[in-house]
Amino acid sequence: MTNHALDQDLIGIWLLPGQPQTYEITDDGSYYIAEPDEPLHFREGGSQMVWGGRSYSRVIGEGETPVGTWREDATGDGWDFTADHAYTILSATDETGETFTGIWALRNEGTSLWTCEKQADLETDGAHLTFLTPSGEALRYGYAVDEGLLTLLDPDTWQELTRYISAERMVRSAAG
Repeated sequence: MTNHALDQDLIGIWLLPGQPQTYEITDDGSYYIAEPDEPLHFREGGSQMVWGGRSYSRVIGEGETPVGTWREDATGDGWDFTADHAYTILSATDETGETFTGIWALRNEGTSLWTCEKQADLETDGAHLTFLTPSGEALRYGYAVDEGLLTLLDPDTWQELTRYISAERMVRSAAG
């Protein structure tokens, strides 16, 4: 595929009706998915973190802060939260050593943790949108963007697969 500039109409935060996640496309062509924030608390002076019902043991760092390196008790996945609000996940079950990256923030006066994970890099050619995943897989769709609606289409039949609504359009609609 020829690498073209990203269609500027794609840049922004997108929602799928009925789903709690947000989907963001940035001007550098990165595609992120953010989950809703989840409850967070610490035990044993910060050596244990409980986030969204999952327990993590501290490997590096100290105190009642996500900053540091953690091991998820149930899966063995490694989570490294940095002071600049970036994070990296190293899967314990993925033999390729693939890592996942994103950004994080404390919310609700530090009682919940929000994460937004990079899922792909995007390329467009005017008619097609290709998601290039960290594993090297290329997922190609037809697409159309019009007045805050992003429609993904089957690249062979051009049948509509899904429709995202821009957060900006949702705000305008709610304002009446």
